[in-house]
Amino acid sequence: MSAGSDYTFVERPATRASGANQTWDVLLGEQVVARADVYFGESQWGVSLADKLPELDTSELLRIVAHLLVWECGCRADTVDVVLSRTGNHYPLIRTGPDYV
Repeated sequence: MSAGSDYTFVERPATRASGANQTWDVLLGEQVVARADVYFGESQWGVSLADKLPELDTSELLRIVAHLLVWECGCRADTVDVVLSRTGNHYPLIRTGPDYV
């Protein structure tokens, strides 16, 4: 299984203090292991991911975000700027057909 498909996603009321358009809990089993704030844009979206998954590396966290964008959010933006709260670093996801890399 890919990293994203091991998790389930539950939409929560958007975190208005952050200005997010959508807020998603990321669950592994019944435990919330991350929260993603999603920001809509005309040509580029943004995601801020706060996680409790120290065993996962950056590429695995980005796969989780890509899965959320494609299967839950229906994101059609060509690029998505992902910020990992654990480091504050920005990572671009680029649409390649039906998925992001």
